[in-house]
Amino acid sequence: MVLAGCGGFGNATASTLPVDVHAKPDPREVAEHPCRYGDTARCVAKCEGGDAQGCNAAGIFFEFAERSDPLAASSFYGRACDANYGPGCDNLAWLYLHGRGVPRDLPHAMTLFMAAFDASNLACARGDGSGCLLAGEMLRDGRGIAEDADEALAMFRRACVAGEPRACEEAAP
Repeated sequence: MVLAGCGGFGNATASTLPVDVHAKPDPREVAEHPCRYGDTARCVAKCEGGDAQGCNAAGIFFEFAERSDPLAASSFYGRACDANYGPGCDNLAWLYLHGRGVPRDLPHAMTLFMAAFDASNLACARGDGSGCLLAGEMLRDGRGIAEDADEALAMFRRACVAGEPRACEEAAP
């Protein structure tokens, strides 16, 4: 699972990356991007301040930590989803689908998948490549909506143009 909005170099290539990509970030960088650098406490604080990406990232930290806490993860994903952040709805749907930290509830999971698609599709329409990528994956898999390979391919192409390398791989013939 990718930490949506919480790291990576976007559409950077090896030739455009900083000279030392393994250099330890300075305190200013960690303070500005706590989710990217694994500072859970500050990432949670970003969520508390209303940052939906921060809420989703905090959920990921709690879901996949060495001592996983799916109940805490569901709370953070729920906050991200309530803010209409597609990846938060998608992650919360998976928890409901499998009954991890929340009761297993297939109808609610499908409702959350549909909300994730709607939010991602809207983000894509606004030019967010990661929204196009998630919407494409959901169309390809039939997750919360009917499978549509042609529309999925169109979404992957839009995401690729917007700089999402994974989408370029999906859109390749």
